[in-house]
Amino acid sequence: MVRNWLALPLAAALAACGGGEGGGEGASISVKSGEGDASIKTDKDGRVSVKAPGFEGSLKLPKFDIGAENFEIDGLKLYPGSTIANLNVDANRDKGGEDTVRVQFDAPAAADQVRSWFREQMQAAGFTVTANGSELSGKTGEGSDFTLKLDPSGDSKSRGTLTVLGR
Repeated sequence: MVRNWLALPLAAALAACGGGEGGGEGASISVKSGEGDASIKTDKDGRVSVKAPGFEGSLKLPKFDIGAENFEIDGLKLYPGSTIANLNVDANRDKGGEDTVRVQFDAPAAADQVRSWFREQMQAAGFTVTANGSELSGKTGEGSDFTLKLDPSGDSKSRGTLTVLGR
């Protein structure tokens, strides 16, 4: 069974997503595994809904920001000033597949600038990186496959999706 005690820390972290100065509409975290699925969603007012095997509820948490400095995968942080919009974790290893972490974030800079920054940071963290249009892909320093897609999202802003496949 998905560990229900994980729901509250994830809910607290999620309450922070999308609730900063940009006034986001909310965010979500989903965890899928052979043990069961869990989802946590928040709205712009800080109301958090949690659904997990054996537990379902809704509560209101105070808002706080979770951003680039609070997130790291294999030594890689998000672009400075970024905020997390969505975080999905699919635990498929127990079903013979690969675990997947997907984070969608909003960055306060143009997509080309963010892409260049990520490429430098990835190489410094020991990633192998290949550029293909708006996407970077390759392997993390620990050997996991990754893709990073960045798209413009307004004036000097971008939306990125970083996907890492675990082993």
